[in-house]
Amino acid sequence: MSPAKRVTKEPDPASPEADRRRVLDLLDGSRARHEAAHPDVDGDAFAYFAHLSAARQLTEAFYRRALKAHRISDAEFRVVGGLRLRGKGYRTTPLELNEFVQITSAGLTRALDRLEQAGTIERTPNPDDRRSILVGLTREGWAFADALTRDLAAEYDKVLGKVSKRQRKAEVDLLRTVVERLTWAVFD
Repeated sequence: MSPAKRVTKEPDPASPEADRRRVLDLLDGSRARHEAAHPDVDGDAFAYFAHLSAARQLTEAFYRRALKAHRISDAEFRVVGGLRLRGKGYRTTPLELNEFVQITSAGLTRALDRLEQAGTIERTPNPDDRRSILVGLTREGWAFADALTRDLAAEYDKVLGKVSKRQRKAEVDLLRTVVERLTWAVFD
């Protein structure tokens, strides 16, 4: 008697599992096609950057989804988070703020406008330079930043919850190495 054939049910094409499978299949297929078309070129290098590109796209989608409930954009999140990490009462100029949030000046202006309208930040005249302003979180902004941090921590836990602290550290160390390598390529 032959062993029974295992029947694996394909996921519903509209399911999250099918979406996850499509991303991974696309990466695997892209690598195979590249190696077939260019056997003289290191396919691992192309696969490396394809995976980085997919990770970037998935990270952006993750943040869009996580921030949607708070009705806040990525740029606004970076401003709120950047100000919150600096401590209570911290005020800075938009130029200094942008050194750590790293968005376009137009994007920063839009984010500041929206956050000010929402009562999350306030702009005040700079006492040291009449030509500039200072930006800081309001009391409501501080509470919002803390709630946002707690909600994001829960979202991070959905991704990393079953990953051990040791494995997380190993992955962060590996990502740090990748980022460092890219800084050498970009900032040469």
